[in-house]
Amino acid sequence: MSDFRTLMGQDSQSICKGMEASPTIRMAYTLLFEGNPADAEVRFQRILTDDPDNADAMAGLAICMADQTGRYITPTKLAKKAVKTGSKSPSGYFALAYLHLKRSRLEEGYRYLMQAKRLAPSDPRVAVNLELYDRERPPVIADLSRLHPLNRFLGDARTFLRTSRHRAMALVLVAEGLVLTGRLIT
Repeated sequence: MSDFRTLMGQDSQSICKGMEASPTIRMAYTLLFEGNPADAEVRFQRILTDDPDNADAMAGLAICMADQTGRYITPTKLAKKAVKTGSKSPSGYFALAYLHLKRSRLEEGYRYLMQAKRLAPSDPRVAVNLELYDRERPPVIADLSRLHPLNRFLGDARTFLRTSRHRAMALVLVAEGLVLTGRLIT
């Protein structure tokens, strides 16, 4: 079973519906999401035979190659080529994020994921890669289990503070708390 499907807890059809890609690309990703990277690779190869500059197919092929071989150098080069070829397409960034997160290069993976999110905020691959990022991140308190209630609470807080809007809200709440505490003391 593919990491995508495991992480999302959904069927592949619901993941692919939100993707902004051609039906042939969506079908290839469906095969990948269903845990069939060999057939997905064949589909991506066919698409690239017809259109060698298809960034979505290059990115999908990079993910297939990495999932099948466990090697990441060639897939990373292919994903970088997808980024250069399709400047408006987030697929190359999604592939780079996935490849880096699978290799536990969390900061690089997160950076690529945020670039992809900027190009396509509603793409379901954002949620998949964020799940992978959260799963790979070490717990907040390393000496406690990831499932310990304190680590779960702090992990949820860390996830909540991921966006600048949420960080600003937290800063306002802390400032308001300090003002109220100052009034109570005086």
